[in-house]
Amino acid sequence: MMCDKATKLASDKLDRRLSIPETIRLRLHLVGCDACSGFVRQIGVLRKASRRYVATDASDPGET
Repeated sequence: MMCDKATKLASDKLDRRLSIPETIRLRLHLVGCDACSGFVRQIGVLRKASRRYVATDASDPGET
């Protein structure tokens, strides 16, 4: 699998459940590709930070 397809699948995984073949292909690619593994870690960090920001923002009713 090429990196462009792997990053697309990694992004898709945020929005939908990947099929078993897609999951296997992505995992196999990530084992051998440091760049794509880094991308997956980065989007995970961004997603977590976004969720924290939204949760923090929603819990502060005094802010307008």
